Amino acid sequence: MPVCIYCGSEEVSKEHHLPRCFGNFKGYVVLDDRVCNQCNGLCGQLDEQLCNSGGESFFRQFLGITGRKSHEKINPFYRGSAGGGRLQMEGRNRETGDTAQLELVPGGKARELRCVRLTADDDSIHVIPILGGMTPQDFRKAFDRLGIKHFKEAQVWADKEEIPWVETLLATLKIQGKTEWSQRSQGPITYGPLDIKFTVTSRYFRDIAKIGFHYFLTRVGGFRGDEPCFSRLRNFIMTDCRIDECKPFVTRNSSQIIDQLQAGARLKAWGHLLCAEVDYFNLTAKVQLFVGPEFLAPVYTVTLGPNPSKIHLSEAYGNFFAYYPQSDRGEFDGEVSEVFPAPRTNRTN
Repeated sequence: MPVCIYCGSEEVSKEHHLPRCFGNFKGYVVLDDRVCNQCNGLCGQLDEQLCNSGGESFFRQFLGITGRKSHEKINPFYRGSAGGGRLQMEGRNRETGDTAQLELVPGGKARELRCVRLTADDDSIHVIPILGGMTPQDFRKAFDRLGIKHFKEAQVWADKEEIPWVETLLATLKIQGKTEWSQRSQGPITYGPLDIKFTVTSRYFRDIAKIGFHYFLTRVGGFRGDEPCFSRLRNFIMTDCRIDECKPFVTRNSSQIIDQLQAGARLKAWGHLLCAEVDYFNLTAKVQLFVGPEFLAPVYTVTLGPNPSKIHLSEAYGNFFAYYPQSDRGEFDGEVSEVFPAPRTNRTN
């Protein structure tokens, strides 16, 4: 009877090592009969932060990746998810020199974020994004969370037809200073350079570890995932911790693939690169998300655990999850291709 590798429950289900919010790939192999429904739900919370609060949320918007149709659609520029903050993008208008908070819209274009920017008495800047359907009570709560009592200026960005609604939100505040309204641009405006900021917790890195671990289990035979060599990693994935406690498990580094890209071997398609590796001492995985023709994504090495085998076994596997052009996406957003398996060598001690 298959049991969950995390808690031992017999109610096991299918788990997507690469988050389903990254799309549906032809040839994708799920991790089956290893994770129960409850632990799968915890893995889903980790996926939520990675997909909607991490830097990956920018590329999901840029490439038009929506994930499951049945799931709630979250615009990461207006709100974060699973404990992570919202994605903040700010640029300078090259014509006027003014700075504004921005959001991506379909087609990979940017426009001003619908928001209120408040200047406090100490000249600090505070931004309240205005979500669709926001009520005056919601707006007031967002203001109270800022922790400021007074402000001397308010600048508002909204479409012309939205002004009456936004005014009902502003009515919850006592504005004694200047209020400046700015209609969001309808035509092309060039902003640059851009500053992009995202705020994550340990859940982000625990999800990177989960992706690498579960991918490893789909590719490397002889391991089920509940072996003692993975015990520290399993506990890390399932337990909240401080972000500095992630370092023993997830590190950011270079790789041969990155070296080749920097030398000019650019990818022709956007996608994700996952690798699983075994050597005499260690079991590891590498995770590189949203690498493409215009971006060298960071490579994360996931330390899974020590190799318990007494046989010198060296092997490596890799897959590239490539996106189709947006106009060609239907049932599948892309397809999985084999990058390598490396030659295997065995030697008994």
